[in-house]
Amino acid sequence: MTSKMKYIIAIFIGLLSMITLGFDKLTDSQSDEPLVETANADAASGHIYITIADYQIALWQKDDMYYAFLPAAFRNIDIEPEIPVEIDPASIVWMYSENIPAVFIETESGTVDSINQDKNVKEAGNISVLDTNGYTTFSFPLEYIKGRGNTSYTEFEKKPYQIKLEESAPFLGMPSAKKWIIISNAPDSTLLRNALSRNLATHLNLAQSDEGVYVDLYLNGVYNGNYYVTEKIEIKGSRLNITDLEDATKTMNDDADFSLYETAWTDTTKAKHIPEEPEDITGGYLIERDFDDRFLKEVEINESYFITDAEECFIVRSPEYASENQISYIDQYVQSVENAILSPDGIDPGSGKSYMDLIDVDSFVRKYLLEEVTANYDGGVASSYFYKDKDAISGKLYAGPIWDYDVTWGNSPDYLGHVSTSPDRLTKLAAHSDSSVWFSTLYAKPEFYEEVISCYQQEVSSYLDILADNVLPLLAELTEASAAMDRVRWEEQYLLNGAEESREEAIAFLTDYIRKRKEFLDDAWIDQIPVHQITLLIENNIYDTLYVFDNEPLPILPEIEIDYAKHIGWMTPDGAAPMMGASVCEDMVFHAILQY
Repeated sequence: MTSKMKYIIAIFIGLLSMITLGFDKLTDSQSDEPLVETANADAASGHIYITIADYQIALWQKDDMYYAFLPAAFRNIDIEPEIPVEIDPASIVWMYSENIPAVFIETESGTVDSINQDKNVKEAGNISVLDTNGYTTFSFPLEYIKGRGNTSYTEFEKKPYQIKLEESAPFLGMPSAKKWIIISNAPDSTLLRNALSRNLATHLNLAQSDEGVYVDLYLNGVYNGNYYVTEKIEIKGSRLNITDLEDATKTMNDDADFSLYETAWTDTTKAKHIPEEPEDITGGYLIERDFDDRFLKEVEINESYFITDAEECFIVRSPEYASENQISYIDQYVQSVENAILSPDGIDPGSGKSYMDLIDVDSFVRKYLLEEVTANYDGGVASSYFYKDKDAISGKLYAGPIWDYDVTWGNSPDYLGHVSTSPDRLTKLAAHSDSSVWFSTLYAKPEFYEEVISCYQQEVSSYLDILADNVLPLLAELTEASAAMDRVRWEEQYLLNGAEESREEAIAFLTDYIRKRKEFLDDAWIDQIPVHQITLLIENNIYDTLYVFDNEPLPILPEIEIDYAKHIGWMTPDGAAPMMGASVCEDMVFHAILQY
């Protein structure tokens, strides 16, 4: 289902909700009454507001101009505002969104300064949705809004958020729940890569991959940009529908506050001393793989975790507060999975079980393909989730749900440093210095490789044409007007992170990337031409990986710029110069020659 179709359904459901809940229509697009009632300055916030149908919207000042970023509902309405005498009417630029709803969040403090400075700060408030027809289709109190994310939170002024409603409710046409994620897409100047990747994930039938909803977000009346709202990854009937071990454990302990319980530490695990637990603790578990540097910085924050023998670090997201027995169980199970994956014969020596008995191979194949095809910078590194239900339902570990696809499809924001934008890549999810050992090892196993090839040939290759020719243009059209407002609002941020081209140029690059990606992968996985990896190292750290088909000439190796030394050239591990133009018949490694 396309995002546009999903939006139409969301509007329909929203209107039904309005009727059911008895909400009044706040505006009438056919009315002869002017919808802008007043314009006033708020000295405390420093903003000048206009009021439209009970919604206060701030004018955004930039240089000597004021921008009025208005929701889609007011695109076809005559506006006659009262403008303060100190503002020249000619200095106001009126911009209107189109096609997507507007979400208004009012915090108790009237600002978002605290949550923008510390992602652990939560603030209560209220949330409402104004649809494109001028109806308020949703209005609820918020238990909290908070910042979320890692680099997307720390590296950008345009922050992502998590909200929690006081009561479970359907939101923007999505099934009823309390928690929702409001994705900023700040690293991606097209704003489309998350939605595009989720569309592919939905096609691959991966867990919790339903497409989200684009919105214009207003925080205390200030336009904050174009955002993408999705479900939070969590165990819940309408989301990740597996056994809720956390809920069962709380029931056994009279809904006690587990955060107050004593922590049980070992060198490689963290749990809680919980007195009572269900008889069956084989599931369900939701775990997230993270890279060790960030994992170690957050050992105090993450309530439950374990580290495998291969130093794969897993945060237990559910149960958030796992008992000692629960951590012991999932730790041993995942260790058995790892032992089998890393074993040459694919069998865990301890249990005697094959990796094919311990994991759901199909989900691992599809998750691998999603990461590889989208060229996800974080593929197999971070935001990498797995889950296991109880044995009575399934005794296997599944890959998913899916998350975080703004640095994909050739996107390389400057804050990351050097990231290749080439579509000619076959990383096997091992090109990153913090990559997991799991997927690259699985790829080398013949039966897993055959499943990858089969799934790509039958389900992915032809769908890449659909992504480039149909899905991407629809997403671009859906968000065009909103993206224009977003680009003005966050112009400095986009320029700071290297997005100097127009959005149209960025989308053209993305379209071309998808087509070239298909061409390369078709050669590798349909025509079965061997691919060789050329690894470039700077002081034994991966700088880049290049990929060359068998017997193609060695490409010109790049010149690099680093602050602390001069790059002289490249050499093989034994000190020889590269033979430029020579046929490549195997994987190769080159070290940077530096002059300090």
